[in-house]
Amino acid sequence: MTKEINLSDSLEEQITFETYGLFMQPVTKYNMSDFIPKILSWMKNEDFVDHDRQQICHNVQQVGPKNKILKDLPDLEAELLEAVRKCNDSSLNYATNFAISDSYIEIAHRDAIYAPHEHSNCLFSGTLFINYVPDSHSYLKFKRNTLSSMFPVMMLPFEQMTAFNLQEATIPVQQGDALIYPSNLTHGYESNPTDNRITMTFNVIPV
Repeated sequence: MTKEINLSDSLEEQITFETYGLFMQPVTKYNMSDFIPKILSWMKNEDFVDHDRQQICHNVQQVGPKNKILKDLPDLEAELLEAVRKCNDSSLNYATNFAISDSYIEIAHRDAIYAPHEHSNCLFSGTLFINYVPDSHSYLKFKRNTLSSMFPVMMLPFEQMTAFNLQEATIPVQQGDALIYPSNLTHGYESNPTDNRITMTFNVIPV
């Protein structure tokens, strides 16, 4: 049986309903579990160092000087940049190359908190989960960021979650996963339940 298709010269007659997704933010997950043993081995030779992020975090310590791990493990830096390229190519598609401007490894102890924040003077940021148990450690939470004091206009009950009504969201991750996201996307975590949540955070600039 052949189905009849009615064609029209008028495009307006054919389009009666469309919904557009505007201002979407890309978050890319990229698995790097092969690097976890190398990173943990590197950490054994490094001490805790002071950092300049006390205003936004509590009970979090930095391991080793900023950027040192990238100098000691250049293949790690190359793989992180590959993750950034894949994120860019599948989303914002900027016509540029990338470099990592800074990176640091952090251990979040029990009850650690990282206040919601953004990163300035960079294009992408990333978090590599080095020691992470989903049921025992805080997940990284992303929040909708808007400059309007009238957002939301009204907060009403909704029947289901959609990409348009979410106020905050998370990405399911396992140990060895890296998340790449725009640096101005608000992120942080709340009340880490147990010790030894180890992550590497890095920021990316265009070159």
